Amino acid sequence: MTAAMTSSMPPKYRALSHLLNTLEHALEDGLIELDERWRDNEEAVGLLLPGDAALAAFVFTYGQPPGRYGVELSFPDPGSPPPAEPLVREELSLARLLGVLRTHFGLPEAA
Repeated sequence: MTAAMTSSMPPKYRALSHLLNTLEHALEDGLIELDERWRDNEEAVGLLLPGDAALAAFVFTYGQPPGRYGVELSFPDPGSPPPAEPLVREELSLARLLGVLRTHFGLPEAA
């Protein structure tokens, strides 16, 4: 993660810092951005699609076993057909969480 990104962000739990480091290129390339509403929460981070804040993901570690994540997905149109993936998932490994985020945001495999 770039020095500018880490210096402007309060401390996050190690698992979330690791997630943000893994997503560094997607963040730097503007494919996703951090949701400032969760800036001061040490146990959660919000991610959103630039230009469409309604397409978002709330990633959290509270209530999760060590090294596991929970995620709540948000979509722009609540009246649209339900997504194929559940909106809330828990006890995800980092690899599984990255897969969910790639699908949700349409990120390339390397993100």
